[in-house]
Amino acid sequence: MSDPEESAAPAAGPAARGSRRRERTRALLLDATERLLSQRAPEEIRIDDVAAEAGVSPASVYVHFGTKDALLAAVTERVLAVATDALRTAFAAETSPLERFAGAGAAYLRLLLDHPAVVKYLTVTGERGPRAPVEEEVVVRFSQLRGEFEQSIRDAVEAGAIRPVDPELMSYFLFGAWNGVAALALRRDALAVSPQGVEQAVIEAGLTLLDGLIVN
Repeated sequence: MSDPEESAAPAAGPAARGSRRRERTRALLLDATERLLSQRAPEEIRIDDVAAEAGVSPASVYVHFGTKDALLAAVTERVLAVATDALRTAFAAETSPLERFAGAGAAYLRLLLDHPAVVKYLTVTGERGPRAPVEEEVVVRFSQLRGEFEQSIRDAVEAGAIRPVDPELMSYFLFGAWNGVAALALRRDALAVSPQGVEQAVIEAGLTLLDGLIVN
């Protein structure tokens, strides 16, 4: 039996339906672009490619974003927001320094597996250098997050939870290791590893690393 209040509620008007339709189309375009960014460098993606991937007309891309650069900027900002929120939540967790250190690693791995465009983006910009303001922003934001991960390692060392290590060098090692292993899931040859394989490999290696770092 239907809820009387729900039945009495007026049907959404044309303006509301139009707004929801625009939001759906915008989300489709952002999702499609993120998928393409996991496969190609930004300069290799065309508006027509995005439209085909999203199942909409090329005109829709221009209506919603105006230019390809604006579309790429919107996708990048969305992914950076997700990355920043996930990692800073892990860094701020009300747990022991050791648990924060391990939790930040788990959060970063989850980010790479859920958003493979991050791996491709960092690889491409690292090889050729940033070419646009939005790519500069990626470097700046991930540099900040690496710095915060470095601090989580320093906290664990100072608390006596792990053996004395250089927090900066260890953060770079782990950052590079996670990105490198996650990149195997993007390969299209005999070196490819499934996302599940990547996750299991990082978990096993992480447990081995922690076993060597933890002070007994």
